[in-house]
Amino acid sequence: MMRGAWTVAWKDFRVLVASPMFLMVAGLCACIWSYNFLPQIFQFERYAARAFQSGGGLNIHQTLFASHLARVNIILIFAIPALTMRLLAEEKKLRTYDLLLTVPITAAEISLGKFLAAFGAGLALISISFLYPLITLAFADFSLGPLMTSYLGMALIMGIYVAVGLFASSVTESVVLAVVMALILNLALWFLGQAAEMTDQPEMVKVLEHISVPQQFVNFMKGTLKVSSLLFFASAAAFFVFLTERVVESSRWR
Repeated sequence: MMRGAWTVAWKDFRVLVASPMFLMVAGLCACIWSYNFLPQIFQFERYAARAFQSGGGLNIHQTLFASHLARVNIILIFAIPALTMRLLAEEKKLRTYDLLLTVPITAAEISLGKFLAAFGAGLALISISFLYPLITLAFADFSLGPLMTSYLGMALIMGIYVAVGLFASSVTESVVLAVVMALILNLALWFLGQAAEMTDQPEMVKVLEHISVPQQFVNFMKGTLKVSSLLFFASAAAFFVFLTERVVESSRWR
């Protein structure tokens, strides 16, 4: 199974990262992050100087990197659907989808391969954003542990965005509709945990807090790795990849 998935993944990954869309998205992300992060460095330096004069200190992870990661997340919510829209929807539009279904690989291999390709492209975007906190090592001394765990959490969240985008791309041949659907689902997943404030049932509150993406991401921001959080992100991504596999498999019987 994995051989076919890797074949699809490598082929689609090369197409994705070489496409004008990816280059445009990567360039736009770099511009936005540069515009926001560099002024924040100087602002943090001023705040840190004031805190030092008053006998206190600032946590660089909470004051600088957390806000940067929040902006990275917002950008990925919009950027990932722009990349995943072409995985299946564009193939349907270009009439290459039927040819893909005739290849001697399973629907699971197609779905997993498409996911891995887009996930790799998403990791490239996250790697660009990682360069900004990394350059602060030139003038600040801090532990890389919390930063690495935070970016691990961001990569897992991005995996959910990719799986959602892949599923949206599988149910339509309109790339515009695929982007809109993925964007709506991504936002719904991000704000789903806030529904816990609208109910007074303890069991329901626990469930909503458990499936809350921000709540699970907080653990990574604190520099801790919880098995429950890892399983949540992996399960959420696997669920949407499974839905995609069902859609692809049903296409073979039409």
